Amino acid sequence: TCHTLTRRNIPDEKALILTTGSQGETLAAMTRIAKGEHRHIQIKKGDTVVFSANPIPGNTLAVCDTIDRLMMKGAEVIYGRHHGIHVSGHGSQEDHKLMLALTKPKFFVPVHGQYRMLVKHARMAHKMGIPEENTVIIDNGDIVEVSSDRIQIAGQVPSGIQFVDNAGVIHDGVMEERQQLAEDGAVTVAAAVDRDLQLLANPEVHLRGVACTMERSLFQQLVVRNIERILSEQGQEFIRNSKGKVPEVDWVGLKNELEKSIERLARRELRCRPLVVFLLQNPEDQTQHTSPVKPTSPKSKPQKSAAKAGSPTTVNTPRRRKRSTASAAS
Repeated sequence: TCHTLTRRNIPDEKALILTTGSQGETLAAMTRIAKGEHRHIQIKKGDTVVFSANPIPGNTLAVCDTIDRLMMKGAEVIYGRHHGIHVSGHGSQEDHKLMLALTKPKFFVPVHGQYRMLVKHARMAHKMGIPEENTVIIDNGDIVEVSSDRIQIAGQVPSGIQFVDNAGVIHDGVMEERQQLAEDGAVTVAAAVDRDLQLLANPEVHLRGVACTMERSLFQQLVVRNIERILSEQGQEFIRNSKGKVPEVDWVGLKNELEKSIERLARRELRCRPLVVFLLQNPEDQTQHTSPVKPTSPKSKPQKSAAKAGSPTTVNTPRRRKRSTASAAS
């Protein structure tokens, strides 16, 4: 029923309404009619709805949902390839030939479609009299340079699908991490090691969003044993001789090796691929966090003290809280 046609005294059986929505688009008229959200048109029993276009791959579920809603309202829906009523939204080859004959372009750039379609379109243009040197087949991001006597591809610009959130453009590496977090969760391990490559305390192990098939305490024990084994069996490989001085430790290489071993352990024991975040606290980190005492300049004048000679002086020195392994993991 259409309110506009009703006001004009046009009976329903003599009304034909052409509308959008053959692909199940969310805001298309047919979708809103099927949901009963259209302001002017409502479906009633006995109405006939014809879908004159086959669903594009990817739209099938949306189209089927629209058809189901229409049938629930009592409409007869005609759809499907076997009816032979599909009408393409694209021009045929003869339509394109007609356009080229009418416009007679000097240059030709086929667009829209897969690469094989662009090649076919270009060959058709050549048969219509456009020289091959005046035709270019482009890809997404190509820069086309056109002058009075030539056309060519002059370079490329970044192109493709980009994900954007509040922080800006999200790169592929971040999207892969988000996907991994969504599918298998995350495992966070924090360990503190001294210069002798000995654990200062039991590492902290946290699982977030991991469907664990074993006791978490048992997995934590396996992680601790794995770290101890790497430190004892391979730790010497990361110690570099410094000609009689204190040996230097390749903390970055050691951290990467421990992280890889934990990743292999997690895949083997948890039967999934969680994102592993490994935090290694070493003596150099503690040294960097300690603020050096600035030497007193010889030019600086001594400060006057309010204390009398011979009387004891009390100095309040602020205590620095030790950073625990658990706080490093959090």
